[in-house]
Amino acid sequence: MHDYEASIGRDKAQTERVAFLLENFSGGGAERVILDLAEGFSALGYDVDLLVCEAHGVLLDSIPSSINLVVLKPANQLTGLWAALGAPGGGLSAILSCIAVIRKIPRSMRFIPAIGDYLQRACPSVLLSALPKSNIAAVLAQARVGVSTRIFVGAHISMLLRSQQGRDTGRGQAHHMIPLLRHCYSRAAGVIAVSEGVAKDAVSFLHVDPDRVHIVYNPITVSGNVKEVDELPSHRWFFPGAAPVVLGIGRLVAQKNFPLLIEAFARARLRADIRLIILGGDESSAEQMAHRKELLELAVGLGVGSDVDLAGYQPNPYHYLRAARMFVLSSDYEGFGNVIVEALLAGCPVVSSDCPSGPAEILDNGQYGLLTPVNDIEQLAEAIVTTLDTVSDPQKLRQRGLEFSLERALDDYHQVFFDKPAIA
Repeated sequence: MHDYEASIGRDKAQTERVAFLLENFSGGGAERVILDLAEGFSALGYDVDLLVCEAHGVLLDSIPSSINLVVLKPANQLTGLWAALGAPGGGLSAILSCIAVIRKIPRSMRFIPAIGDYLQRACPSVLLSALPKSNIAAVLAQARVGVSTRIFVGAHISMLLRSQQGRDTGRGQAHHMIPLLRHCYSRAAGVIAVSEGVAKDAVSFLHVDPDRVHIVYNPITVSGNVKEVDELPSHRWFFPGAAPVVLGIGRLVAQKNFPLLIEAFARARLRADIRLIILGGDESSAEQMAHRKELLELAVGLGVGSDVDLAGYQPNPYHYLRAARMFVLSSDYEGFGNVIVEALLAGCPVVSSDCPSGPAEILDNGQYGLLTPVNDIEQLAEAIVTTLDTVSDPQKLRQRGLEFSLERALDDYHQVFFDKPAIA
């Protein structure tokens, strides 16, 4: 942890302070984006604080040394609830409705006092929160203490689709949070959506004023990744003359629809000698590990158990992307699809479900990879076989990936935060 107290004691007239807020350091796309932005704003000369509610997750060791890590201390449940209810501007009915439905006080509310205390002491010009629960906590904390910090909330996924899936699967609480999200998002300084589809969702479903919704595509860093030497991953399926590998990457959650990928692979496997590797999965998550077991059982049941490997989380998947024959995204929905850009940067051909939102925008409606209907096994299997038989142009793919640079995103975020372009 960095010397946070010493840092905020500097002459505030010399350097503006920018803060970012995460729930934890799990290996999701939103967390990676925040880490990259934090490091980027530090490089621009800002004092940067990274607030986290729970300091655990696979990205814990990836925190840039140039930023100040602030681990927030949770209050007890009643103190957190009192802080939420004490925020002016209404929202009482939305808060109480959420609690009544889930029958408990949301854990995220326990961090409202600590966020408010930070805002009063550090006085950052801007705080950007990344995900729904922390977005709510940040807005309520700022309203409670009444500081001038401008709170921006990130919209990384369609809350309409996420809430619908929560109802369908009985998992998650997103659909119970919608009234509270609408209340808080409407009171933030702005909502930053990672794709056009997510922006439309914020306006139509969360009822945010369109003038306060900004679209900024996620930055995907390339230094130290695509410039690496062409060494093969240590996985047993990568060696000269080996069967082509189809690669999937993502958290082991329902949204990613890995059962669809395994079923489509099984059908394609009847027509070609191929292997499937899926990277991802948080070993500390019982839910993800249970899903991992289900996926392996599915592969065995389809007769491809020996051709499918769930290889776990990889902090740097670029070696795999450079060595794989193709990358396949089988999601039911996305917010943007960071891993598609990572695949393009590695020169790896892409097959993706044409899900909302992001893949079609990144692939320019099929110009840089094949798009298939959501949850369509036959079409996905056919696209895998077609890509196997197609000669790709890695340089063309890399050039497209470079359009989603950190420099471009920093300039866009700076414009949103301060109404002026970034000055290097």
